[in-house]
Amino acid sequence: MNKLLTLTPLAVAIGSSLVAPSAVASEETNSTPSATETIQVFGHQYEGYAEHMPQSGTKTDVEWLDVPQAVSVVTKTEMQDRGAVRLVDALDGVAGVNNTLGEGSRDQFMIRGFDSLNDMYRDGLRDDGTLQSYRSLANVERVEIVKGPAGALYGRGSAGGIINLVTKRANGENFTHVNGSVGSNNQYVGQVDSSMAFTDKVNGRINLEYRQADSYVDHVDSNDFFIAPTIRVLPAEGHTIDIDVEYAHQELVPYRGVPSKNGKPVDLPVSTYFGGTNDYQESDSLRIAVDYEWRLNDQWVWNNRAAFNHIELEQKGTRQGKVTGNEVSQTVNNFGYDPRTTTTLQSELVWETRDNQLMVGADFNQIDIDLTLASDKTLPPQNIYDPVVGPTPDPGFKPFRDNTTTTTGLYVQDVYTWGDLSLIGNVRYDSMELEQQKAGSDKEKLDDDKVSYRAGLVYRINSDTSVYASLARSWQLPYAGIYINPKLAEFFHTDLKEVGAKAYLLDNALMLNAALFQIDQEQPQTNVDGDVIDKIEVRHQGIELEARGQITKQWDISVGYSYLDAEDKATGKKPNDVSDHLFSLWSTYQFG
Repeated sequence: MNKLLTLTPLAVAIGSSLVAPSAVASEETNSTPSATETIQVFGHQYEGYAEHMPQSGTKTDVEWLDVPQAVSVVTKTEMQDRGAVRLVDALDGVAGVNNTLGEGSRDQFMIRGFDSLNDMYRDGLRDDGTLQSYRSLANVERVEIVKGPAGALYGRGSAGGIINLVTKRANGENFTHVNGSVGSNNQYVGQVDSSMAFTDKVNGRINLEYRQADSYVDHVDSNDFFIAPTIRVLPAEGHTIDIDVEYAHQELVPYRGVPSKNGKPVDLPVSTYFGGTNDYQESDSLRIAVDYEWRLNDQWVWNNRAAFNHIELEQKGTRQGKVTGNEVSQTVNNFGYDPRTTTTLQSELVWETRDNQLMVGADFNQIDIDLTLASDKTLPPQNIYDPVVGPTPDPGFKPFRDNTTTTTGLYVQDVYTWGDLSLIGNVRYDSMELEQQKAGSDKEKLDDDKVSYRAGLVYRINSDTSVYASLARSWQLPYAGIYINPKLAEFFHTDLKEVGAKAYLLDNALMLNAALFQIDQEQPQTNVDGDVIDKIEVRHQGIELEARGQITKQWDISVGYSYLDAEDKATGKKPNDVSDHLFSLWSTYQFG
């Protein structure tokens, strides 16, 4: 049977960055082709930027208009149009989210002015699998960002919000897509996405990616390899099992930038490098996950998930310190994970009737970190205006500290709809325990039980427009729970007040969101006995405006603006890496 040939539409994109065009080819067949069959070549399949049913805001099937919190979604189509390869490329245009340096070695985002390094999720499960590196988008269907504290759903953390990556699934389609792109700074990317139905009950899919790139900074480069097979098994009607495996190998030069003098970066050519020519970071991460969904009937759904992450990492980095006159001090710091593992179990039962949706769930999360650390402080200072580049000493890797963070949570959510009004209530109980064993020291412990909540009200003005208000509280572990500081022996808590409006326009093709929020965080300070002796209070308040979707069938737009007023309530000082104003615009028009 001959198939219809289609041509790839030409896309013209105006955005905050320039992305080199990608050469995309795919091969689609429903069966093994015979000699007389025609194999079709496809280009980009247009799908749009609007996602009406993101699950991260409630963990269930609740329409975006009925979620009492700001939720942004970067769809597969938008990521393709942007030429996004890493997570940082996808989040470049999300209101209220800004990228930080991440010590030149990892993804690290600020959401509403709070660090979200340890608030990354994969399919709703906490994901530390590529914590100290850059995340690939090769097997990501879309990225969902919940803004504001979300501890009532996800537990500890999430002061500013969470980022959830949704995995591509083996849906039984038969295709092979091959993509290649070339970018600035000698970036070369090759990708393969292949899917097929093995039988009527077993489907498979695999994503592969290789990336290499230099930098505008001398001596800085990176190489990535990523492979992610997934299998879907349909053993009986109503039962779905997804088995995912991800492996990522990444090599890069960790680069922290130029020194600062009098509060400003030293004025140097952008290609100037500070560091050792033998600085490096090398990591291997493995993630295995199983997702089992049982649809008992039209009203009951039971989800069970499990995931295991394993990271091995070494980093040698030459860091710049204090500037005195025209010289800057230098220190070589080596650290590694030998290894770092994360184990997560989750079970959720959802009961839905015409007017009510009830979810009850439980989860378990344990992070084990075997940290190695060594340093060399004997380096002579560098001239900040004429640095001498060469190899620096390598102090090796020595056992330094073992940490275990264990969290067990129980939670419930109820969504009750009464005409045009929806009430959303969440309560979560967490038991958290931290253990720390430093080399040559006694074991330290920190534990507590906390309750998080969210109360939301949504009113449908009409079928396409809603307004909402919500209150929420979340708890944070100092240093995200990765180590214990005796002077921070009490958990932080964060409170959210938010009102907003959401709307669909142009036959639901365009999504609009406006949010006004205030986030207050209290950070208790303790003595070595654990007694609270002081506290730091911060307030982040602002507004976010966002539009995503189609203007016409050929014209897509993604635009966002946020204003943030963030300060320490006692001193009035602003936190690092926080912008008052953020604006982004991405527009794509397809001819033909």
